[in-house]
Amino acid sequence: MKGLMDFLQNKLAPVGEKISKQRHLKALREGFMLAMPLVLVGSIFLLLASFPIPAYTTWLTKTGIGPMLTRLANNSFGLIALLTTFGVAYRLAESYKVEGLPAGALAVASMLLVTPPLISKTGATTAQGVPYSALGGQGLFTAIVVGYITAEIYRWFIQKNFVIKMPESVPKVVGQSFMALTPGAVILIFFELINIVLTQVHIVSLNSLLAVVIGLPLGLIADSIGGTFLAIFLNSLFWFCGVNGGQVVNTVMQPIWLQFTDANRVALQHGAAVLPHIITQPFIDLFVYMGGGGATIGLAICLMFFSKSKEYKTLGKVSGIPALFNINTAILFSFPTVLNPIMLIPFIINPMINALVTYLAMLWHWIPYTTGVMLPWTTPPIIGGFLATGGSWSAAVLQLVLVIISVLIYYPFFKAADNAHLKAEQAK
Repeated sequence: MKGLMDFLQNKLAPVGEKISKQRHLKALREGFMLAMPLVLVGSIFLLLASFPIPAYTTWLTKTGIGPMLTRLANNSFGLIALLTTFGVAYRLAESYKVEGLPAGALAVASMLLVTPPLISKTGATTAQGVPYSALGGQGLFTAIVVGYITAEIYRWFIQKNFVIKMPESVPKVVGQSFMALTPGAVILIFFELINIVLTQVHIVSLNSLLAVVIGLPLGLIADSIGGTFLAIFLNSLFWFCGVNGGQVVNTVMQPIWLQFTDANRVALQHGAAVLPHIITQPFIDLFVYMGGGGATIGLAICLMFFSKSKEYKTLGKVSGIPALFNINTAILFSFPTVLNPIMLIPFIINPMINALVTYLAMLWHWIPYTTGVMLPWTTPPIIGGFLATGGSWSAAVLQLVLVIISVLIYYPFFKAADNAHLKAEQAK
């Protein structure tokens, strides 16, 4: 065990720390955060439009409110790729100490440039707009790649001073606009050349290419229970080492799970009898990581109600309520769970069991799939399960069962730690 702990602390933890601070991954995480308000607002409209009460949905259709709510969802949730490409380019450019706003604006223009326009029934290309599907979840990989490339080209021109400079008497905002002219022209020409090349080799769009090259292999991992186990294992292992596992693992997996979430939303809007994906971002946030990383809600309950140690009783009072909202910083670093050999097994096993039980319950249709509604990761159990599955009480009951399972898993390991801590207190 000592050798394992030395490896985790001295080998794995530094690697995770470097990965979490890598500028491109950091820009990706922060770029997603820029789009999250749209996702949450759109989820509210989606929830209101699809609440499973027949009389209510009939009333929405008769009054015309239903189509209005759908439009509101499409114009928020359906634009997450567009906001993500702006956010990624903006944050990556800032990490190079150059102005981020022009990079973000050029990324949006480039994203629209590589998105195939709507096609009329006669086969003529329309000039009115682009499909929502390409700007929502389906376009996330394209958004990330376009954001990265745009920011890298833009910052290279700025740092190499290949720009049009205006006199100092010109206002700063105007000067920055002129500085963006040369890199902006190069960026747009670059992406138009990509369009031409793809057309010559009979590929519909950059989005179609990336969906096969990147999306297909990652999708096979993220859409399977085995791949999800691997992601959960790595997430928990990094958290156990004191490194934010979400910043390391979810940076790669979140685009896939968000795509699956949006695919369920679109399928629900089109009246699909069975939604396409079990594993989505709400599946991970609300059913797997109840109580935070390591699914520590069971440990929080043990601390609150079963502690004999005076210090653990106090910690239970402090950490119990935040744990209901999936915030477990106090438990991770004050109990501690981080680098605590006693807690290694439940910390890794508990979220895996949550994933397996939830996956089987959805696969066997005991509870509905998540409907595409994105809730804040701080949504408490029972409420989160009910809303994420379109108002299913069986999903809320499942979350309650998972909380009980978490208590049972953590209790023997907690009890060993509590007894040892109590003896130490008595010795003092």
